[in-house]
Amino acid sequence: MEIPVNMCRVRVARRVCGAGVSGAMRRKLWYCCLLAARLLSKELAVCAFVAVFLTPSLSAQQNGSANSATPGWPLHNSAPDHALPDAPGPQPPNITDRDESCSLWTVAEVQGPTISAATLQVPGKARGEYRKGCSDLKGKRLASAENHLRKALLEYPRYAAAWVLLGQVLEAGNRFEEARGACSQASGVDAGYAPAYLCLADVAAQLHEWNQTLDLADRALALAPVHDVYGYFYSAIAQFHLSHLPAAERNALETIKADHLHRVPQTHLLLAQIYGAKHDLPAAAVQLRAYLRVAPSSPDSAGVRKSLAELEGQIPQ
Repeated sequence: MEIPVNMCRVRVARRVCGAGVSGAMRRKLWYCCLLAARLLSKELAVCAFVAVFLTPSLSAQQNGSANSATPGWPLHNSAPDHALPDAPGPQPPNITDRDESCSLWTVAEVQGPTISAATLQVPGKARGEYRKGCSDLKGKRLASAENHLRKALLEYPRYAAAWVLLGQVLEAGNRFEEARGACSQASGVDAGYAPAYLCLADVAAQLHEWNQTLDLADRALALAPVHDVYGYFYSAIAQFHLSHLPAAERNALETIKADHLHRVPQTHLLLAQIYGAKHDLPAAAVQLRAYLRVAPSSPDSAGVRKSLAELEGQIPQ
C-alpha cells in the first residue's frame, strides 16, 4: 500500500520527538521536525531538476551523438562538422595569412608560441598543398583534404601545422587513434607548438580520457597562457567530468574572459551544468540565456530554449 508523504513526515516526527517530554517541548520539537521535512523536500526538488534538465545535456557531451537534440561534446553534433568551428564569431585577428588559419585550435592574438619554427621553413609546394587541404576541409571534402595534407607532409615532414590539420580531418571522420598519431607527430617536430597539445586534448576528450585531457590542456596553457580559449575550455570540461567543480568553474570563466569573438559559446552550457550541480539554478539560467544571446541560430538553440523555459519554471519568483 502506498503511504502518503505527509503520513511519512508525521511518523518520522513522532519517532524523533518521542515520549517523556513536556507538552511545550514536544510542540517545539514537532515544529522543528516538520520544518526539517519541508527543507528536505525542497532539496529533493532541486536534485530532481538537476537529474531531469542537466543530466541529458551532460550525457550528450559525453556521448557526442550526431542525432542528439542537446549539445554534443565538445563543439559539434556531427562528425563532419567537428572539423570546423561553428561559433558565430569571426576568425581571430592576424591569423588569415598564417598556416593556423584553418585550424580549429588557433590560439588567438598570441604570436610567438603558436608559429612553429619548422613552419617558417616550409617550402612553397608543401604550403600550396596545405592550402588546398584547408579549402577542402572548409567544404567538408574530408578525403580530398586528407590527400592534400599527406602530400604536403611528404614534401616537408616537419610541417607541424599540417600534422595538426591532418589530425583535425581524421578526427572529423571518427578516426581517433589515427588523429592522435598525427597530433603526436606535430608535437614531436615542434614541442613548443601549442595547437598540437590542444589537438591531442580534443582526441582524449572524445575518448573520455579526462585526466589526459587535463594534462594536455595544461601543457598547451603553459606554452600559450594568454587568450588560449581552447586550453581553458578543455581544462574546464575535464575538471567538470573529474568532479572538480570549483576548478571547472574557474577555467570556464577564464574561457569566456578570453573568448572575445565567442568562438566557443558552448562554455556557457558547461557553466550551466556546473551551476546546476551546485544547485544554483538562477546562475544556470543566466548561462543558458548567455548562450542564446551569442549563438541564437545554432543547431542546439531550440533545445536550449526548451531547457531554459523548464528551468525558469523551477526558480521561485
